[in-house]
Amino acid sequence: MFWARQRNGVLETSLFGRFDLTGSIPYPAATLDNFRCTLAVLVRNEIIGARGTFDRIPWDRFEQTFVVDANSNDGTVEFYREKGIRVIQQSRPGLGAAMLESRDLCETDAVVFFHPDGNEEAADTVKIRELLAAGNELVVASRMINGSWNEEDEKIFKTRKWANQGFALIANTLWGRGGNRTTDVTNGLRGIRVDAWDRMGLTSTDCTMDFQMVIRALRKRIPITEFPTREGHRIAGATNFASIDTGIKELKLILRELARRN
Repeated sequence: MFWARQRNGVLETSLFGRFDLTGSIPYPAATLDNFRCTLAVLVRNEIIGARGTFDRIPWDRFEQTFVVDANSNDGTVEFYREKGIRVIQQSRPGLGAAMLESRDLCETDAVVFFHPDGNEEAADTVKIRELLAAGNELVVASRMINGSWNEEDEKIFKTRKWANQGFALIANTLWGRGGNRTTDVTNGLRGIRVDAWDRMGLTSTDCTMDFQMVIRALRKRIPITEFPTREGHRIAGATNFASIDTGIKELKLILRELARRN
């Protein structure tokens, strides 16, 4: 299990015995009693995944919940609305655009992102919430550390995993300071405090948003907290993000970030 505590004004966290991440925080650690959190579920034509994951999602553990939909036409929107879940049609295309709109809609201290395609463990959203409540600013469920499982671990050639690790190495080499590191730059199962989000000045509207978030965290010295997660297989259909196209976009993002002055 993980724990988070404050000692001598410094927040200390330990995640499943993997490591201790120690760093100053810009505000007193919130308690579970006064912390409020939003769950944003991001979808695009995920009716089978929506049906398969709905009952596993801990909706009642969040003070605000909604679905951001990218113009689904397979019944996804109708399914969630019939379940009483608020659905917002995103105004601009792209994963990053959905996340930016989620931030605009967020009325709480932090937001947790979840994708109901079967890859992500719904129960981990509560772990992320509790780590955010303890004062952590950016929490990422990592598929790359001890105790985790990546869907390609059973394969000989782990192209997506190796690419992810390569991008993490680049980000850590260019911007990692003071022990702040990332191991999983693309997993969408994550949560962030809204004040940390606002300090990052995030702008990506496409699939590079998750990578931009960890890069900006490294650049802004915002501690990244990770815990191991087990990645499942998609319930149905194929991913919306082709590997080669996504890799090219991630490389272009690195170049744009290198051109930034702050």
